[in-house]
Amino acid sequence: MKLIQKYLCRASVLVGLLGSISFLTAGSPQEPIRVDARLDRPVVYANQSGKVVVQIELQPEKIASSQERAPVNLGLVLDRSGSMRGEKMRQAIEAARLAVSQLGPQDIISVVIYDNEIDTIAPAGKAAREYRESIRRELSLVTPRGNTAIYGGLTQAAAELRKFGKEGYVNRLILLSDGLANEGPSAPSDFGRLARAFANEDFIVSTIGLGLDFNEDIMTTLAAAGQGNTYFVETARDLPRIFERELGDVLSVAATDIEITIRSREGIKVLRGIGREAEVEGGRVARVRMPQVYGGLDKLALVELEVPAGEAGERRELIDVEVSYRPASGGEMRRQQLVVPVTYSAAQEEVAKAVQEEVVVNVAENRIAESKVQAIAYADAGDLQSAGGILRAAAEDLHRDYDGYAVDDEVSSVSATTETEADEIESSGLSNRKRKEYRSDSYQTVNQQ
Repeated sequence: MKLIQKYLCRASVLVGLLGSISFLTAGSPQEPIRVDARLDRPVVYANQSGKVVVQIELQPEKIASSQERAPVNLGLVLDRSGSMRGEKMRQAIEAARLAVSQLGPQDIISVVIYDNEIDTIAPAGKAAREYRESIRRELSLVTPRGNTAIYGGLTQAAAELRKFGKEGYVNRLILLSDGLANEGPSAPSDFGRLARAFANEDFIVSTIGLGLDFNEDIMTTLAAAGQGNTYFVETARDLPRIFERELGDVLSVAATDIEITIRSREGIKVLRGIGREAEVEGGRVARVRMPQVYGGLDKLALVELEVPAGEAGERRELIDVEVSYRPASGGEMRRQQLVVPVTYSAAQEEVAKAVQEEVVVNVAENRIAESKVQAIAYADAGDLQSAGGILRAAAEDLHRDYDGYAVDDEVSSVSATTETEADEIESSGLSNRKRKEYRSDSYQTVNQQ
């Protein structure tokens, strides 16, 4: 996934063509999240109707110290099947030991290992120094064997999480597997239902697929339904780095239960979410939900709007945005509100120069991510021409939508890469490795992982 450069020092008030937007009410306590709203095209052509995309960006403050973060209830779910022999098992154990070491006495830790049997080598308990050292020793004794009962491992790990699940902790399951689910339930839909049930208990599920033999549909479905992260790790030596990255998220939760609500003004139609899912109600309201945001890591919601024609010089308020969330430190739900306007102009240069480059790049990458998911479905059905065609159509749509604006280079770069990938699929199909990359990269893009 191409990482989008973030500008964490951007001001909280936009002026000029976007108008004035206030993020904090007078006298309110310091918020853990700043909210930024921008249109891809804040100035549009007069006397023409058209479409724009609003980007709602959540900018959580960094967590300064371990004393400021919320306590964690962490469950590790580790594959010890026979295919994990050798370097895979060594690196998995080292990564798990590293994860355990990063916890503090205020946290909860549990570890479940699975093959065709399920063993809890560390029941849920306070991560005091002595317990962490005991777990590290137990991990060193794990040896590979048997088949892969992913479903059973997750079910047992969730049972451990429940012991402290209602006590104000940030709950997270991290699943590692290198193979297919060949013991117990094995369909992606089975895992989707399981993860949704976990999500209803505020248990977030993140998945790590190791090597080239795991089922990426199961791992991505688990992460999506479980509202967590997903990773494709081709070589075992990268496991410690990936575990450290995931723990960085878990240990820096800034807010939970986030909901973005967009309400259109008269004459404005809400069309759809781009990338991240949005629930659209009657073309007037869109809702985007996120279970958690992490300090220092921005999250986006992109929503497409239909805008009616207006006269040159007219400034029109398009939508009202409300962001509600609960600080990870606890307390009542908080809300921030803002209004997003657009300006009409008859001057081509003014319209072109006002375009927001960063928003356009985010729109482009998310639209391509959507098309890659569709391309996988066509390729799986053996229709390589349609698989390549859906990618090529997405690239052409980007060219059409932003032709003549001051972002030609950025859009051309994304489009050219996509067209090359379309050619490769049409000529050679979608390899196992490339399919896994498409699944994980697309998910990471739309979730700003």
